[in-house]
Amino acid sequence: MKTFAAALVLITLWNATATDGRGCLKTRKEQGHLQKVKETEMPCNASARQLVPLPVPEGYDSVVPSVTIARRCSGSLCSEKKWCVATNVSTRYVKVVLKSGDAAKCDYVRVEEHRECGCQCIVGKEQCREYEEFDEDKCECRCPEYSMTSCLARGNAWNWHSPSCSCVSLVDGSIYK
Repeated sequence: MKTFAAALVLITLWNATATDGRGCLKTRKEQGHLQKVKETEMPCNASARQLVPLPVPEGYDSVVPSVTIARRCSGSLCSEKKWCVATNVSTRYVKVVLKSGDAAKCDYVRVEEHRECGCQCIVGKEQCREYEEFDEDKCECRCPEYSMTSCLARGNAWNWHSPSCSCVSLVDGSIYK
């Protein structure tokens, strides 16, 4: 819960400084607190107990209770291009009262428990163009290495064009992929 609270404070403080930044966190105490939160290490290696809202099934207005405690992955970004996600989940059922108008019914709703956590790229291979490949280590789309190598092996009459992952002829402008 401390990790969740620290993350919430960090996000709130970051948003407060990111939206305008001028004059929001002026005092030494506020600046010191922001620095402490930023320095707090929130690793992505285990799930933590957090309050999570319970889903309201279709056809109902509310559920009682409306929240439960469940294990969730938390932590700061793993790196600039990765975030903390659940790598192993299980489902449990929570007994609730489903309400619709004046009617009430006892039933169960599903809650997802995060059993294991890990770092995953924020963007994935679906962001890549058809001629690019996804580099999991760097979390980015890039041209296949063999394309550039084969282009450069064609000789001085060809130029590598990275944005299109293609080899362009300096003679007639034709493209080789």
